[in-house]
Amino acid sequence: MGRRRKARHAKRGLARWRLAALLVVLAAGLVWLWRAGSEWRSLRAAWLQQSAVEEPDALFRPEVGAPPYTIAVDAGHGGDDPGATGVVVEREMTAATAAALTAWLDADPNYIPAATRDSYAATANPTQRARRAADLRPDLLLSIHGNSAAADAAGFECYPITPGRTWHRESVYFARLLADGMAAAGSTLRGQGGVRYIYYENGQKVLAEAGDLRIRQEETFTLLEQAVCPAVLAEQCFVTSPEDVERFGDDDGCALAARVYYQAICAYFGTTPLESLPQ
Repeated sequence: MGRRRKARHAKRGLARWRLAALLVVLAAGLVWLWRAGSEWRSLRAAWLQQSAVEEPDALFRPEVGAPPYTIAVDAGHGGDDPGATGVVVEREMTAATAAALTAWLDADPNYIPAATRDSYAATANPTQRARRAADLRPDLLLSIHGNSAAADAAGFECYPITPGRTWHRESVYFARLLADGMAAAGSTLRGQGGVRYIYYENGQKVLAEAGDLRIRQEETFTLLEQAVCPAVLAEQCFVTSPEDVERFGDDDGCALAARVYYQAICAYFGTTPLESLPQ
């Protein structure tokens, strides 16, 4: 009987040891799974953020329907509002560019250009132009502006609808087409590939780069905030830079920028751009 008791005790001890070993292995497995899950979540978050930045170029394509497409062309400032003043006046540069772009769109049967004001000489604030644009029910909106700086600055940048808003992905897609076109035409791109976001905090503009996809409560430019379609605000060049104005701000420069914008619009909708304007 003594030997049997000892055998039973030995078996019980072995069973307890095996159970303890199994629990240790399970605990180690759970720790590994937790760490792996944490790493996976981090990798997934990083991938989602990266894909959100790259997707408009690599994977995302806007659904555009059939032509003709209505394009809201917004010439920034105008009328009693000159905008920035430097080598050229922003109001005059935006009007010249908008007129040249409208000529391309008007000649192309795939497009219907629509202005956000009665005339370039008419004064209309951003809210009024945003309401006019909404009434037009456009398929795409481009707001044309000029930049300025006290220091020596040059280059192109544009602002799509901000993250978290309707039409954000489509707007980023269009913004990148604009930036790529301006770069090909010889402009330098500011920020991350020429695409940035603007927010207003306590009345002050706050700049965010294209990779900053945080959804923020602060509003952006009125034309973008109140847009009913994909929309981008383009800062064509610095009106305070003689070199920039020579390339994209004088008469020939405005015509060149308008051609770039027209080609970007065609790329967005998948149409073939006209080679030249009809005589």
